Amino acid sequence: MSFNKEHIPLLLQDPTTIVKNHTLKTYIFCVLLRIALGLFIITNNIPKNILIIICLLIIITFSYKFIKLEKVWKVYIRTILVYIIVLFLTLKYNQQYNQVSGILIIVDALMGLQSRHIFDRIGLLYKL
Repeated sequence: MSFNKEHIPLLLQDPTTIVKNHTLKTYIFCVLLRIALGLFIITNNIPKNILIIICLLIIITFSYKFIKLEKVWKVYIRTILVYIIVLFLTLKYNQQYNQVSGILIIVDALMGLQSRHIFDRIGLLYKL
């Protein structure tokens, strides 16, 4: 599986990433970071207030990107919806559904790998 940024057509690339040359290593780091967040939530190692702040920051940031970027390979709406659900569960039920919240975040990270793989393959076809 190749995650070379150049395979994704320029039209669909995300110019708003923190790291400008978003390589396989930085992408895998981001995925592992989100998986770690999910595991910390599952094991109740993140305080409720910190989790609420994280959710709000992610919802605001990715909503901005979703509105600003019309054509991009990333599925920002999926991430926004996942973190809205996590925020709702946290606000309404405290830590009662942390296992569900953590699993949702992990699944979102893994689905991001699938999205990148699909658009990487489309980019290869686009170059032919």
